[in-house]
Amino acid sequence: MRNLWGIVAAAALVWAAGPASAQRLEDPEANIVAELVVQAREPGPAWWKVSDEDSTVYILGVGEDRLPPGVTWDRRFVDRRLKGANSLILGTRVGLRGGFGDIPALLRLRKQMRSKTPLEASLPEPLRARFVAQRTRIGQPASKYANWKPFLAGLQLLGDAQEGQKGATVVDTVIKTAKREKAKVVQPASYKAVPVLQQAMATLTPQVHEQCLDLALRDAEAPASRSRAAAQAWARGDVAVALTEPRSFEKCLLLLGGGADLWRRVVKDNATAIATALQKPGHSVAIVSLRPLLAEGGVIQQLEARGLEVEGGGR
Repeated sequence: MRNLWGIVAAAALVWAAGPASAQRLEDPEANIVAELVVQAREPGPAWWKVSDEDSTVYILGVGEDRLPPGVTWDRRFVDRRLKGANSLILGTRVGLRGGFGDIPALLRLRKQMRSKTPLEASLPEPLRARFVAQRTRIGQPASKYANWKPFLAGLQLLGDAQEGQKGATVVDTVIKTAKREKAKVVQPASYKAVPVLQQAMATLTPQVHEQCLDLALRDAEAPASRSRAAAQAWARGDVAVALTEPRSFEKCLLLLGGGADLWRRVVKDNATAIATALQKPGHSVAIVSLRPLLAEGGVIQQLEARGLEVEGGGR
């Protein structure tokens, strides 16, 4: 679910540490509904469709947002379905918004993420050795991460490790097409930043810092061929293989206070936006990350719970 959580990870720049306590991982994306895992019948990414008497929403399931260089995908169905569409429902991203009055508090919280002890001196083995190995592999000096606590250091290292390994952005491509076709772009998941961050900061403990760094390192250590294979599978509509994209660091976000509840809130709001779009005659397009789309309690099951029938895999 990296697409959906991307802006939440960026918001981690302002999260602060709370009292020490171990955190139990709740992973609502772990259990995928098997019958929803399809192979597209025609070349290109897999689509799902939900309809009523006079309206249809076409749902494009998205894997990794930024594809590895050289991986291309068939955009004909995106172009065709956005032509004349009422709206594009952007279900892959979470917006955290704040006003000018929130800036001082957010800056104070960000400052608390800095460490007086150099990062590598504070890490236990073998975590330190793994961090140094990855930092050395990508040619970054210790000083780049030295003043940050492990959560942020892991986030930065993972971004640096993936630099140059990612190419075109699927979601941005779809948004550009929607704007060209004058389809209204709707982002259902947009929330006030401060309440979300306040809930998270109470649980970002020293143990969670180290857990999150470990998870970031797992993604950095994963062979690039694994991400490429998952992206290629997504592009040809092989959902089962597309779901093998490394996602360890995403689990870190679920360790934080309110992480799993936020996931459920986002899923519910995306399902509501799709159901609402059916109230207007014509058609719309939605893009939703694969795991929240297909998971137990995910977007498709939420739509089905409303009495809507979702068709998948075909065109």
